[in-house]
Amino acid sequence: MDIIITGRNLELDEPFKKYVNKKLNKLTRLYDRVYKCDVIVEEEKTRKNIEIIVHLKRNRLVAKESSQDVYVSIDNAVGKIKTQLRRLNGRVVSKRRGKGILDKMVARMRNMDESVKISKKGKIIQENSFADKPMHPEEAKLELDLSGKDFIMFRNANTGEANVLYKKSNGNHGLIEPNF
Repeated sequence: MDIIITGRNLELDEPFKKYVNKKLNKLTRLYDRVYKCDVIVEEEKTRKNIEIIVHLKRNRLVAKESSQDVYVSIDNAVGKIKTQLRRLNGRVVSKRRGKGILDKMVARMRNMDESVKISKKGKIIQENSFADKPMHPEEAKLELDLSGKDFIMFRNANTGEANVLYKKSNGNHGLIEPNF
């Protein structure tokens, strides 16, 4: 990770630069795609203003902090960046988890046997079908009409999620899309 430290209206000593490098290098523990950090230290009369800009692959995070002590300012600004990185990392993980649930559901549907199960109350016929290739809802409608079944589960080519297309009693079709 590249760290660029710039001082405006003041000279930055080596211990401060080492302190900033040590603090910012810890950010890669939270999010490994940090590739550049810009730190701007500015002095105004008695206040020290810190601005940290963290460059990620597709995002840019900014934290500004001001206090009388430059070390307090850098600690608070790094704390704000850590909070933003945790939030961003949580979004990335939750998106991955959503796709994992979908893949598990698809695997379960494929592994279920298509046999007839008999319960104490009577016969229940269970029929499962799932289209292997992603398709548009119009294609799924044609396949549903050709199969003669009441519903079809397929992966929507537009969204990449599993959808269910079913026949309604009035002759129309209904589409169920998950909202995670």
